[in-house]
Amino acid sequence: MDINDIAARAAAKIDAARDAKVNAVKQAAASGVEVQEAAQLLAAAEQKYAKDYQAALRADWSDSDLRGFGLDAPTKKASGRPRGRKAAQESGPVDGVSE
Repeated sequence: MDINDIAARAAAKIDAARDAKVNAVKQAAASGVEVQEAAQLLAAAEQKYAKDYQAALRADWSDSDLRGFGLDAPTKKASGRPRGRKAAQESGPVDGVSE
């Protein structure tokens, strides 16, 4: 065996190890993208569920009724304009003067 054969075998071994490392990173990156996409889909589904659950409440179903159907209250609130702010402002003092 001459020095060139040894060098070629060593280079092949290093190349194979590098390829394995690069492939491992590629697979981890692909899985990371899948996780991000799934998280976005989950967030959208949670948002839709929260809105639909609120619509059921506005349709005169109670939390207890919905739980009876196996529907848990959403863990995240539906986005949108906050409610009740105007009523709180109307009941407060006018121009900072209290009676």
